[in-house]
Amino acid sequence: MARGKFISKILEILQIQAEATIDLLDIFTSGYAEAYRKARKTMKYGPPQFKTDWASQYFQRQQFYSLLNQLKNQGLIEKKKGNDKKGSIWKITKKGLEKLNLMKTKNLFIKKSINFKKEPDDKIRVIIFDIPEKERYKRNWLRMVLVSLGFSLLQQSVWIGKSKIPERFIFNLQKRGMLDYVQIFEINKEGTIKQLS
Repeated sequence: MARGKFISKILEILQIQAEATIDLLDIFTSGYAEAYRKARKTMKYGPPQFKTDWASQYFQRQQFYSLLNQLKNQGLIEKKKGNDKKGSIWKITKKGLEKLNLMKTKNLFIKKSINFKKEPDDKIRVIIFDIPEKERYKRNWLRMVLVSLGFSLLQQSVWIGKSKIPERFIFNLQKRGMLDYVQIFEINKEGTIKQLS
């Protein structure tokens, strides 16, 4: 039997014994009528159970400390002595802050953030972008937005479509630090190209 399951079984047994002991003490210290009622209830339903499950609580604590150790081993957090010198506190490291900021940035580019609707238009628009390889998540987000707006791929990093460009899309590009990477052109019926951004 694995160590964790063994400990869990011991905690289960101890909890059952503790619940039974507390129930018996409660019965013995009650008045005659109350003790009789409680004893009959215990015989029918078993002793009242604690609100907390010791085995479950143990596993949750083990998972928590395991996670802390993983983060420590990755250099994202560190354990330092507390001011009172009795306990210790966990602190985020510089590497941890960088990782946290990167995760917050990447959250701007998840699929849930894409809620644009296609608005058909007569004008042909071409969108060209050149986003660095290290910022691939920005590329993926932009491609998903362009598909949702009704644009189609003409060639690598060049998209074309007959859809209006929502003002919110431009705002989103600015918010995500992508304005310098994206060029938007409009082609009119005479064949001239007008740059929009």
